[in-house]
Amino acid sequence: MEIFIYVGIGLVLVLVIFFISKIEKRSRNHSEALREIGESDPKHDHYVLSDIQFHDGIRQAKIDHLVVNSSGIHAVIEYQYQGTIKGDKDDEQWSYEYKGVSDVFENPMLTARDLKLSIDKVLKKDYPLFLYIVFPEHTSIKKRKSNVPMLLSNELKDEMHQNFKSKKKISSKDVSLIHNLFLKVKNK
Repeated sequence: MEIFIYVGIGLVLVLVIFFISKIEKRSRNHSEALREIGESDPKHDHYVLSDIQFHDGIRQAKIDHLVVNSSGIHAVIEYQYQGTIKGDKDDEQWSYEYKGVSDVFENPMLTARDLKLSIDKVLKKDYPLFLYIVFPEHTSIKKRKSNVPMLLSNELKDEMHQNFKSKKKISSKDVSLIHNLFLKVKNK
């Protein structure tokens, strides 16, 4: 009789550990920006794709997160650098320092400019395009006036909702076509 009790307790422990590891894995796989963006809702012509890499014929481009809806195309470039970010719009490289570790990375404003050119080249049609540069929530970054907002992850949702109110709308058919184009590119 005791063996059944121990087997039952063992099974319960295995199930609890299994479910906890699944929940932790799911939360680790989601970036801060993706948590702010949310999920696709095809019924409302709202599609979300992540990790899209493509070649526009000239350069390799990468979109971390893409939202396509009736207000346009919303491309998010997400950086994981925490701490203090330093750099000016004309610098080739920026730097970060976090807990005594520092390094450099490519200027995000130049990356955003190149991404816009790549998206425009691939689409070959003038759709409303919104770009966002996003850093983790606890990052220190100087606010700059720019065509591309530099945001902390907790500011992304509000900024996107402002742009969702864009006066220039695209048709449901075009939303679906754009989504399918980027879905095909993503799966290559």
